[in-house]
Amino acid sequence: MSDITFSISELIQDAWSKFKEKPGFWILITIITIAVGYFGDYGLSIDPESFEASFTSIQGFLMSIISLYLSASTTLIYIKYMRGESVTFNDLIGVNFNKFIHYILAVLVSGVLMIFGFVLLILPGFYVMARLIFAQYLVLDRNLSFSEAITTSFNMSEGHVLNFISFIFAMAFLVILGFLSLLFGVLIAIPVSSLATAKLYLLFSEKA
Repeated sequence: MSDITFSISELIQDAWSKFKEKPGFWILITIITIAVGYFGDYGLSIDPESFEASFTSIQGFLMSIISLYLSASTTLIYIKYMRGESVTFNDLIGVNFNKFIHYILAVLVSGVLMIFGFVLLILPGFYVMARLIFAQYLVLDRNLSFSEAITTSFNMSEGHVLNFISFIFAMAFLVILGFLSLLFGVLIAIPVSSLATAKLYLLFSEKA
């Protein structure tokens, strides 16, 4: 994979062009995912002093599961759209149960590995983040198991760690700018950054 090159600015420009084709669609999807995520707390209450967690709300837990599902379905929508396929709001329920389970496992395992990496002096965390950048995409797009997706993501990212870290920082900066733009900008920044990430995934996936 080391022979693949990409430009972050070109990825953003391409994503912006695709966003402008259906701005209302992307903004509404972003509003839905943010709204559902706002009410999702996994039903847990954590004591700030003792850090003890207790289950307090079935509603919060269910909203968190729905939020995770929307995250999976919107990620697949971004991939399909950047591939040139048509997408509709019906695609918000386009992820089947088996794929969703492996998506959750990919999220959990990736999260644990990244947290462990950040505990080890920060830099290993960014390394793991870069190596696992495509894990969730592979589960959703190729129907891989979470373990296969993690292994494949490591293979796809070989030789591109620094480039991927730069890309991750660029996308984070884009979203931060969106928050600073009277909040409305985030409704543009989130889908644009997501479309750019989907484009990056397709660039490497097609060569894998």
